[in-house]
Order: sequence, then C-alpha cells, then structure tokens
Amino acid sequence: MKTRLAIFVAALLLLPLAGLFLSGGAWGELAVNAATATDETLTPTLRTSLMLLFYVLLVNHTVKRLTGNSPFSTQRNYFIGMSIASALLGWLLSYLNLFVASWSVAQDNSVPVQILLYTPLFALLAPAVLVTRALLAVFPGVLKFLAFHAAFTPAGGETLTFILLPLALLGLLGGASWTAQLFWLFWLAPLLLLLALQILWNESTIFSGLKSGDWGRIICTAFAGIMVGNLAVATYQMNASLRINLSSPLLAQAGFALFGLVCLQLGDVIAENWRGKSRSSLFTQKKKFPIPVVVKKS
Repeated sequence: MKTRLAIFVAALLLLPLAGLFLSGGAWGELAVNAATATDETLTPTLRTSLMLLFYVLLVNHTVKRLTGNSPFSTQRNYFIGMSIASALLGWLLSYLNLFVASWSVAQDNSVPVQILLYTPLFALLAPAVLVTRALLAVFPGVLKFLAFHAAFTPAGGETLTFILLPLALLGLLGGASWTAQLFWLFWLAPLLLLLALQILWNESTIFSGLKSGDWGRIICTAFAGIMVGNLAVATYQMNASLRINLSSPLLAQAGFALFGLVCLQLGDVIAENWRGKSRSSLFTQKKKFPIPVVVKKS
C-alpha cells in the first residue's frame, strides 16, 4: 500500500514537470495560472470548509438514522486516514492544475497561509464523497436496480496494465505540454495510474464488480462526486472568485464524477491497511502474555 501511494504521489509531482521541461517550457510560466488578485479569500474558504463539515456530519447522521450504523463511528480510523489522503489529493490536484489551468481562484494570501486555509477544506472532500455514496446506497432499490445491468468483463490484468500505464504516463507527460489537446487525458491520468498500480500488485479495482454486473458502487460514487463538487464550488463562488476554465459545463460535471471515482479507488487502497483484521481486534489492547506464570514458593 505505502509503495503504491509513494509511486502515485511521485508520478503526479514529477511527470508533469518533466513534460513541461521537455517541451521547452519553464516553471516561471506556471505563475500565470496562479496569479494573485485583490479578492479576499480567508472568509470564503472558511465558510466553505464549515459548510462541508456541516454537510458531512449531517449526511453521516442521516445514514445512522436510516441504517442504525454511523460510518464515522464504525470506521473511525479509516475516515481519519481518508481525511489525510484527501488533503494530500487536494494539494496534488491543485498542483496539477498549475499546468492546465482548468480552474482559477483569486488569491491574495502567501503560500503558508494558503496551506493553513485549504488543507482542512481538502481533507473534507473525500469523506464527503464516501458518506454521500453511502447515503445514496441506502435508498431502497437503488443498488438492486443497478446490480441488474449487463456484466462487463475487462481484459486480463497484464493486458490492462499495458493499456492503462502508458495512457497514464502519456497523460501526465503530454498533458503538461499539449494542454489544449490532452487536458482530458491529463485529468484521467491519476485514476488510470491508480488502477494500473492496483493491477500490478494483484489487487482489485473499483471496476472489479462490473464482472458480476454490479454497477451500483461506480454509479453512486460518480453521482456523489457530482453532488459534493457542485456543492463545494457553488458555496465558494458565492463568496469569492472561482472561475471554471472549461469549454462546456458538462466537462466540469464529468470532472466531479471523475474526482469521486479517484476518491473511491484511493479509499480502497487505504482500506487495505485494515484487511484481515476483525472489528473487535481493532479496539482491544494486546495482552502482555497470554499464559499466566505461576511461581511456586519453596
């Protein structure tokens, strides 16, 4: 798990930069995409973070009322890990956006202040997607309806790796060089890379359920990504300048759905840390020595 995550982070950091340099570009050119502005961003960012926190707690409470199980209570350590991963993912995507400028945010704060402001906001995004997916799956008949769709059997693991990995590398390298032509592959690359790494390590992916015709997990997560993405963007735009630089609003919705799928796949990788452990073993302390020792006095 740690090796895959390290490769994922390193690839997202280094490959776009390598593509920029290979195309004759320079790091200074990226400053245009991160130009400062006079709009005040402290209050809007805090408001958006508070709104997301309220939303996450509300959805978690709703799931508990409907099912009797609270995701945050029964999977507390998992969601803590997902919050950390979500914060890192948010900064990685913000870094990638420097190369393609798919969105622009008016910014008048220094980098340390930006880190303090946006890290809590980013940390809430993936948990929000996952609890929203859990809520959608609770509604009667949703998963049952989506489970009866046609099964899809992808190619074998080795073949898929030879397809996904080159596409991910091309997206990260080429997207930074030919933005207009490959920006769509650039944003697909993180998910493709995660899928390729899972297959290389003989692990399942979020699309493994399609073999049995189970589309519910994918579709619910995509809708959850769209819901959370629109909610976060709309809240931020009410208080500050955030411009989506895409030719069609549908591309933004596709991006939100893609973000949801990345969160789901990342969540599956994080969940491997608890594989094989029973729930009771996660909360019980290890005994010092299981066999009592009796010392006979002479």
